[in-house]
Amino acid sequence: MKPVRSARRLAGRVKRALFPRPEVAAWRHACARAEATQRYTPGTIELMGYPLRYVDLLTLCPQWDEIFVREVYRFETAEPAPRILDCGANVGLASLYFKRRYPRARITAFEADPAIHATLVANLVAGGAADVEAVHAAVWTEAGALQFRCEGADSGTAAALTSSTQGVVKSVPAVRLRDWLTSQPVDLLKLDVEGAESALLADCADVLGNVRRMIVEIHEQYATRHMPKLLAGLAGAGFAYSLDELQPLPWLDTEPPPGFPKAARSFVVLARAWREDRR
Repeated sequence: MKPVRSARRLAGRVKRALFPRPEVAAWRHACARAEATQRYTPGTIELMGYPLRYVDLLTLCPQWDEIFVREVYRFETAEPAPRILDCGANVGLASLYFKRRYPRARITAFEADPAIHATLVANLVAGGAADVEAVHAAVWTEAGALQFRCEGADSGTAAALTSSTQGVVKSVPAVRLRDWLTSQPVDLLKLDVEGAESALLADCADVLGNVRRMIVEIHEQYATRHMPKLLAGLAGAGFAYSLDELQPLPWLDTEPPPGFPKAARSFVVLARAWREDRR
């Protein structure tokens, strides 16, 4: 039986290589284009029927792989029109993916960088998701204005969080996430906010009862570790969670940890959080 299983696995690998899924074929096409495209050069590309604008093709490629190929944002719900907050929407791939799975989903997508927000709006309209509410604002702990470091791709962040990220600091509108969670039940809260997630969830601690599920990118890139407190906060709010998609970010470190020359101090990890008593 073992030789038979091995032969089947080999046949499966050959089939996938010769006849990839449309999502994989699109990713390969984007990667091939990216090899010949200068960084931070805006352009357009068609991927699986989506006429997409991009601000940096090299960062669009891993986003497509994560969202459409590996489906790291996939979630199941019985709600025909789930309420989704896409915080840190970038050029819109996550919102397009959510609308693909749930065409009636009620989505609000937040993006702080003004140039990327314009690209987000264009992609939503061209991708058949014009009903997604695209808000030009940073999601923050208070409403008003925020000094935001526009990196030009997918690493823009609140200027107060770090000085190591390259980019131009601009004043952008800010909304308080707490206000959005207080006013309505949310089926999925997606946070990809480049290090602001700990402060945001702490500010929302007593209103997280309105959230059914969360997908949070946890960025550990600073001297003070935020993840233990963040995870304790999730548990305290009644959430169970899992962690995966760990990616070390050694290029952000000035030096490796003492005694571990191959380890990275900085990393990103994906947390999925849910309530056991809710479907």
